[in-house]
Amino acid sequence: MANKIFYHTLILCILFSFTIEIELNRESVLEYLKSFLQKKVSNKVILSFIQLIRKLKRDSYPGNYEYNVKNFPKHLSSIKRSNGFIEYQDNYGDLKYGLKTINFSGCEVIAAYNALYDLTGDENINFPDMIDYFEKNGILLYGTFGTAPQAVEEYFDKLGYKTILSGDKKDYYDIQESYDVFILTKFNNVDDIMDLIHTICITKKNGKYHVHNSGYSGYLIEYKSISDILQRIDCGKAKEISLLGIKKK
Repeated sequence: MANKIFYHTLILCILFSFTIEIELNRESVLEYLKSFLQKKVSNKVILSFIQLIRKLKRDSYPGNYEYNVKNFPKHLSSIKRSNGFIEYQDNYGDLKYGLKTINFSGCEVIAAYNALYDLTGDENINFPDMIDYFEKNGILLYGTFGTAPQAVEEYFDKLGYKTILSGDKKDYYDIQESYDVFILTKFNNVDDIMDLIHTICITKKNGKYHVHNSGYSGYLIEYKSISDILQRIDCGKAKEISLLGIKKK
């Protein structure tokens, strides 16, 4: 009994000391926590965690498909004006994704659409079908956290493309040289997790790279490489999580 009291008291003292330390260094602790995931946790661990939470899913989201079929045609003219790509995700609040909407957490699905368009040139890609697929295969926490990068890779595998997914930045040069189109998942701010995560499609033309659905008219800007994109996008604050390369077999 005495030992239990001793250990309980010791634990309380440690917690009390830690609480005082946090209060004394509140600002520095908060700054540390805001960048902990980006700076202290490996991409391999992050991707493994994403795979784990993929298991939390529902069999269906009744009404979503019909709702999206009804509303998607409203966007066809803007897609045409953007050379066949989906840009400006904020305009897609009228499409549902799980318990959320495409403007809230549909960036991976948009990136998949843009990559498929770049590979095929097909102006009749059925985006509601694609949303429905990812609601059943890869949606994270019912849409709250978007879509698993691994699910996007699996989608293109099923379509018969050759793919590679890596969380190691050292692989990115070889991927950009060997594959035709890319999907990059990144932290928007290496110093502040509250700026969240975003996924973009990267296309390659005449040795130059363009980003799509980057939150501004980024597709008009030419980049020298994927490394150049990471250095310049998000005011230089971006931090990679994974890069998916896709090409025809």
